[in-house]
Amino acid sequence: MPEHEPAHIYDLIFKRLMRLSQGAIVQFINGLFNTDYPVDSRLDYPSTETITDNLTHVVSDMLILIGGEHLYHIEAQINNDENMALRVFNYGYFEGLKRKTVEDALITIPFPDARIIYWETTHKTPDTVTLRLQFPDGNHYDYGVDTFKFLDHSIHELEEKKLSILLPFYMLKLRKRVTAAQSSQQRQELSELMKNILEELIRTVDHSTQNGLMTKEDMRTVVNLLGRLYADLYKSYEEFKGASTMVQEVLLTYSEEAELKRSEEIAGSLVQLGMDIEKIAEITKLDIETVKNLARQD
Repeated sequence: MPEHEPAHIYDLIFKRLMRLSQGAIVQFINGLFNTDYPVDSRLDYPSTETITDNLTHVVSDMLILIGGEHLYHIEAQINNDENMALRVFNYGYFEGLKRKTVEDALITIPFPDARIIYWETTHKTPDTVTLRLQFPDGNHYDYGVDTFKFLDHSIHELEEKKLSILLPFYMLKLRKRVTAAQSSQQRQELSELMKNILEELIRTVDHSTQNGLMTKEDMRTVVNLLGRLYADLYKSYEEFKGASTMVQEVLLTYSEEAELKRSEEIAGSLVQLGMDIEKIAEITKLDIETVKNLARQD
């Protein structure tokens, strides 16, 4: 990514995506953790920050509680981190302390179900990160957390896994290749490839919306974040201006659709208040025939 761009842009985008509609998030959890919660399951977002007794901070990327009972811990990383297992265990332990139970001499500390999403991977990225707890008596316990290697999956596979809300991160697909490109011709070829990726992403987001994996409002957010990440990664490359224009046109289309929807909602409310049709059209900038149709529906 360009040097001026703060590294936490990925964290900000991920956390925004995790605040999409209830149905979208429940299906995301089902896809990532192989569960089958109903889409109307209750969602809660516990605080991701814990302050320990020695006043240090332990912070996770995301905690999601489903049905008031099942807790999921998600960490999202751009690349390998040798200390990830320790970080996830450490957070799981302190989070478990909040929910511990004591019965006779037995203390039970429930750990959240955890996953690590790696946006980019190398041949060293493990399928499972493991922390070995070694005890004085010679026994040990291996605490393992499965990883999800995002770019190892095609756009179609991500949709099949109900992970379509993560598609903005597919903008990373060509990042390393563009950075390593030695000539304008190489970057131009990658730009053409990016256009194809963008077209497939937009089709998939639209298809996912039609199939109920996200709402139309979710769709607009996903597309906007896709455009934001594209701009942050590639806007400094002259060869990517063509693809950039395509992104801007898509964003404009969704913005216009959102504006039209808001205007129609306002017009519908004014119709219910009994306001004159021509006055409503003047206020909302809708044509009179559209307002009349809304009035008929009412």
